[in-house]
Amino acid sequence: MHTQRGRRVDGLFSTAKQRELGAELRRIRMRAGYLATDMSRMLGWPASTISRLESGLRNYQAGDIAIYLARAKASPQELDDLVALDRLPDDGYQVRSHPIGFPDCLPLIKVLDRGSQTIAAYDPVDIPRQLQIESYIRETLTKNGIEDGHALNVGVRTRLASQSTSPHVPGPFTFYLRKTALLGSTAHPAVLHEQILHLLITSSLPRHRIHLMPDDFALTSLHAGFVLYRHNQHLPLVHHQEPTTSLFLENVHDVAFYEHQLERVSNKALTVHQTRDWLVEHKTKLESDLDHRASDPSDGQRASA
Repeated sequence: MHTQRGRRVDGLFSTAKQRELGAELRRIRMRAGYLATDMSRMLGWPASTISRLESGLRNYQAGDIAIYLARAKASPQELDDLVALDRLPDDGYQVRSHPIGFPDCLPLIKVLDRGSQTIAAYDPVDIPRQLQIESYIRETLTKNGIEDGHALNVGVRTRLASQSTSPHVPGPFTFYLRKTALLGSTAHPAVLHEQILHLLITSSLPRHRIHLMPDDFALTSLHAGFVLYRHNQHLPLVHHQEPTTSLFLENVHDVAFYEHQLERVSNKALTVHQTRDWLVEHKTKLESDLDHRASDPSDGQRASA
């Protein structure tokens, strides 16, 4: 029996791989137009088994995944991919590849974004993807090579859909970002103004906490950001993103390390009120600059030159 912060996890708490598999099973079943009771009848399994399997809360026998997928009319590629996923070791380390800078398309990311009860994100070099506005997302994805119109629109919609504003999720959602990362996030003052306004609006929502970091603060042991996800029925999990891959960590010592880093970040961060005051001040300054440019077009021309 293993424990996580004193809690039993031998079958009572699911792993990331089990949750990912369960979410994919549910997606494929629903696409086929079947209810869970339909699958129960076709497979001869209790309805509670179907529910727990799709929730990632049931340990299953070898071959169950393939049988389920065949009944749910999965494509041959889906069958191969999910059977291969099922065979991966469930040892607390999961690696997934994705397009450059875009983990949003990963099924596991979708599960975590939509199904976690609390989220804490630290990003020293960028605006956390859960806080990005549409125009900033387009700019970022284009820089990463996603330039095709349809692919870009799909990417924007996917990222916007992942943002944690659902009233069904309790939170809190806590985000830490550096002032320099925000101010240097875009070369377009209008986009920056819209982004800061969005941060102000989001920070006023229940359960949403945004903290700016002093520019002189850095975690010497980390050069990239991370996200800590929590849920009462699942193991806590850390998402660590690289340009083309994402690492998901569930082992106790790994999670404890990142929890400690978050404590250090929290101790140095501006308070929510200090952050809002800073954002209001810079929003006002940007509005003044934009008004000045609008009244003096030659100033904008000189700046662009």
